[in-house]
Amino acid sequence: MDLLIINLVFSSVAPLLLWRLRQKALAILQVPFVVAMWIMLPEILPLSAPRADSTFLWWTLFYFNMAFGYLAMGMLLFRWANRFWGKEEKREEERNVM
Repeated sequence: MDLLIINLVFSSVAPLLLWRLRQKALAILQVPFVVAMWIMLPEILPLSAPRADSTFLWWTLFYFNMAFGYLAMGMLLFRWANRFWGKEEKREEERNVM
């Protein structure tokens, strides 16, 4: 249950990461799915027996949002690494020119 909630929060942060990466269309596209996922969460929690159709829909939303979350995190890490390694390459080029 803890991992589920952690992944839910991670999925919810993904639109903010996408917005920061200037991927505003993807961020806006994901917001309704995140809201729907959180609205349906009480039905999925093991307090009662969930209906089969709502369970399938919720897990579909969950995996869709997780994919977007990992996409956003990958884009963020790629930009960070490119910025970091890009500086190193420029320094090496400057040393070779001298």
